[in-house]
Amino acid sequence: MRFDLDGYLRDLLFRKFCIGKFHFDFLEALLAVCITGAGFLLRTPFETGLPHWLFLLVEWYLAVLSAVLIWNGTGSRKKTILTYAILIVLPTIVADGTILRSNACIGALLFVSALLFLEKDQQWLFTIISAGLLLWSVKYIGILFACMVLWQSRRLKSEQLLVLLAAGGARCFVAYRAWLAAGYTLATFHWPNIYEIVGKAAVQGQLIDPIALVGLFLAFGLLILTVWLFSQGRLEIGTVTMLRLFLFFGLAAGYFLPYMDQSYGYLYAVLSVLYFVCLSKEFPVPMLLQIVTFAAYQECFNGEAMMSMAIFAVIQFLIIAWLGIQLLQEAGVISVWKKRN
Repeated sequence: MRFDLDGYLRDLLFRKFCIGKFHFDFLEALLAVCITGAGFLLRTPFETGLPHWLFLLVEWYLAVLSAVLIWNGTGSRKKTILTYAILIVLPTIVADGTILRSNACIGALLFVSALLFLEKDQQWLFTIISAGLLLWSVKYIGILFACMVLWQSRRLKSEQLLVLLAAGGARCFVAYRAWLAAGYTLATFHWPNIYEIVGKAAVQGQLIDPIALVGLFLAFGLLILTVWLFSQGRLEIGTVTMLRLFLFFGLAAGYFLPYMDQSYGYLYAVLSVLYFVCLSKEFPVPMLLQIVTFAAYQECFNGEAMMSMAIFAVIQFLIIAWLGIQLLQEAGVISVWKKRN
C-alpha cells in the first residue's frame, strides 16, 4: 500500500488539537513555535550574552499565562496568539531580561497569576500573591489602591483588604524610612514621572530630600482622593475595567512616588498589552505607554533618551488622565456630578 505523503501533510495542516478547553490547529501551533524562536534570537545579539535560563523561562511563562488570561476573558484564539506574540518580542521585556537581568519579570509573572485567580473568583489566592508583591517591593503599591476599589465593588472581602493594607503599609514604612535617610537623589532614577518636570536637583545639606518627602505625601493623598471619587459611583468590574483600574493606579502611584527606577514600568507595559488586545480601539494608550516605558530603559542604558524625559513625563500624565476619566465615566461619577449641578 502506497503512503500518501501529500494527503498526510494536507491533513496535518488543518488538524485540530485540544488541551483542556483550548482548541488550536497545526498552523497556529507552528506560528507559536516560530514566534518563540524569533523571541529567542532577539535576545542573542547583545554584548552581555544570552540571558540566564531562569529569565528566559519566566518571560516565556509570563507570555503563556497572559495568553491564558486573554483566552479566559475573550475566548478568541487570534487574540490569544497575538498576546503571546507581542509579549515574546516586546522590546521592554527583551531589554529588562537580557541586558539588565532584573527581577521585574518575576513580579509581572506573579501578578498575572494573581489576576487569573481573581478572574476565577479565588480571591484569597489573589490576596496572598498580591500581599507578597506588596511586601517584596514598594513599586507595586498602586495595586493596593486598586484593590480598595475592588473591595468597594465587593470583589474582595474586608479581611482580604486588611491583609493587603498591612502588607503595603509595612513595606512603604520600611522602604521609605531607609531611602529618605540613604542619601539618594532623584537624579539616580530613570522612571519619567513628575520630577522630570519640576526638576531633579539634589538638595544639599539636609538629611532628607524635602522634594521627595513632599512627593511621597502627595502620592498617597491623591491616590486616596481618587479612591474616594470612585466610591461616589459603582464600577462593574469586567476584564477591561480591571485592567484599566490596575493601569491607572499603578501609573498614578509611580508618577508621584520618588525613587522609582526604569523597571517600574515593566508590569504596566505587560498589562497595557493585555488592555490593547481586549480593547483594540484604544490602541494609542498602550502604544504611548510602551514608548514611555522603553524611554526609561533607554536612558538607563545610554545615559539619555531619544528626547527630553520631561516630554515622556507629560505623555504619561495624559495617559493617566485618560484612564481616570474613563473609569469615572464607567462608575457613573460624572453623570452624578451633572445631576447635582
